[in-house]
Amino acid sequence: MRFAALVFALMLAASVRPGSALKAGRWGGTHIAMTVADDRTDIEFDCAKASVAGAIDTDRSGAFSVAGTFQPERPGPTRPTGPPSRPMRLSGTVEGDEMHVTVVLTDQNEDVGTFALTFGRTPRLVKCR
Repeated sequence: MRFAALVFALMLAASVRPGSALKAGRWGGTHIAMTVADDRTDIEFDCAKASVAGAIDTDRSGAFSVAGTFQPERPGPTRPTGPPSRPMRLSGTVEGDEMHVTVVLTDQNEDVGTFALTFGRTPRLVKCR
């Protein structure tokens, strides 16, 4: 009986696929560019930039949700201090070389938007500078 339980436990463990980190490199889409590294992710929008410290790990289904900082940008001359950064939540799913992300500013539950990205694609940004 112990042997059968051990075999069952090993079969169950083998069927569970752990998540993995987002593929490192450049992801691009309309109004968004994302550069993923092992220790940091930098995101550029038309009129903002954002960052996430550390790796972004996905679960078995390719979903993720991480905290980061969002820095608004404004057109024209900028002050050295600029607008204050805001906390954000970056959530989404990735399947192969396709990713969908949603950005929410968590201090006021403000939805920045949902974006589609492709690994290696050149982003299409319209900078507000």
